[in-house]
Amino acid sequence: MRAITGFWREFRTAFESALEGMTDEEFREAWKGCAARTKRYEEHVLPEVANTMGLKFQKEDFKVDFTLCEVDSSGNAVPIVFIESENNARSADHEVRKLACLHAPLKVLVVCAEWSNDQGDWSHKGDRDDLSSMWAKQINAHNAVWPSTSVTGVIVAEWNRTMRYYSLAFGPRGEIVDPHECFFDREISE
Repeated sequence: MRAITGFWREFRTAFESALEGMTDEEFREAWKGCAARTKRYEEHVLPEVANTMGLKFQKEDFKVDFTLCEVDSSGNAVPIVFIESENNARSADHEVRKLACLHAPLKVLVVCAEWSNDQGDWSHKGDRDDLSSMWAKQINAHNAVWPSTSVTGVIVAEWNRTMRYYSLAFGPRGEIVDPHECFFDREISE
């Protein structure tokens, strides 16, 4: 079994690679609405991630948006990564709760938000601090009752002056095990 934090980084790198392969037109199309963005993840980004990681892609498995599985010698698909995609980060607490209840080495939340708290990016300070704190508390609360060794990764999409994707990962007690960073930043032509 892969080291858990390394497994998260492998997932994140594969996600970044899938984004790098997208054209500006594909980004524009995906950002026409929530359904278009989810469709892009479902039909292109996450199948590429699964392929890169040597896993099988499944959707709506256990009422979870997406699942990446290892296939054993008998053909059983064993969930290794559970992924929830929510277009409104402020309402993603249900998805975080769902992920915290699942058993797998890696759980990933993919959201859209006005995330950056850099001066001038948004008329308010970005959502990063508030949402990170809320999600960390949720993860810790679940772990206090039902201990886990899972890592919960978060990928945040933000389109302001440029298209940015940020990431961070929480350990089982809600502690940051992979610090916040912007791992994708592209100017999308009009």
